[in-house]
Amino acid sequence: MPRQRSPHPSASVAPAGVASGDDGYTCGERTSLWLLSCVDKSVKVIEPILIILAIGLISLDVYTFFKFVIPEITERRGQLVTALHGLWALWLLFNVFFNQFHCAFSSPGTTLEVHEQALQLAMTYDWRWCRKCNRGKPPLSHHCSICNKCVLKMDHHCVWMANCIGFFNYRHFVLFLFWMWVGSLYSAMVYLVEYPLLFKLESREWDRRGFLPFFMFILSASIWLGISALFWWHVWLILTGQGTIDYLDNTQKVADAKAQGRQWVNPYHLGAVANWQETFDVRGRWWWLAWMLPTRRRKLGNGYVLPQVDILVLDKAESAGSLSHRGTAGSSNYV
Repeated sequence: MPRQRSPHPSASVAPAGVASGDDGYTCGERTSLWLLSCVDKSVKVIEPILIILAIGLISLDVYTFFKFVIPEITERRGQLVTALHGLWALWLLFNVFFNQFHCAFSSPGTTLEVHEQALQLAMTYDWRWCRKCNRGKPPLSHHCSICNKCVLKMDHHCVWMANCIGFFNYRHFVLFLFWMWVGSLYSAMVYLVEYPLLFKLESREWDRRGFLPFFMFILSASIWLGISALFWWHVWLILTGQGTIDYLDNTQKVADAKAQGRQWVNPYHLGAVANWQETFDVRGRWWWLAWMLPTRRRKLGNGYVLPQVDILVLDKAESAGSLSHRGTAGSSNYV
């Protein structure tokens, strides 16, 4: 019996004039699947190399800072300023490695980790079915071909973390970006301000004491520019209640609704502040500060039943004032 494919379960018969094998796939489709499989396997091989490379470059920056810059700061600014620079650098380093470790080695949350009966009880009209996992696929969840699992509230698969980014480790990913963004900016600025030999290429001492700080300055500045784009992209996604994959889907839904003279409303957009609190699992008076602090506490929630707004709209003019927390299974996302 021909095997049905997940994207098009009904397309088990090849079109006229196109050769089809016993598995229901055409020759071209089998070639594409084989190429995708090769890419996935290549990614699994490259990922550990990228992690080691990232750790190595960060460690090289730390070595350069304490080897060359700290003595200059001590001589020019005194021991108190040196101690403050050293403590700040160690705080940055701790947060970078802490969030990298928890992002890379903690599960993002998958449907295979949830009891099957719990998934069945939670299923609503907007769930899909994954034939590869043979389980229900909650909204915002996607099957990762590299991990071969359905990831809860999946954002993307990160090769630098060798892991999927999903419900339980997304905050660690964003915090890693944040502290890398702060750290690379600090690194570039401290080389620029505190190391006089940085641009004295004609000096006899430059080859011995200037090349490595100069290289790390260029690298830190470059990383800061790259991280800036990625970090602020994710800030925008959080504030608008979206993920990387879902943004593409939502863009299409907005365009389709507009073509029909309607307005599509994202049911997972709780408001900028509520989105931020939900993502970083922070509440209370000091949430605006607590979000950036390191924590090992598991994120509250299960990843397959997500907070959302209830769209109760009578007409387009009233849509802006008709949002309230917690949607129902039958609510429409169009107004």
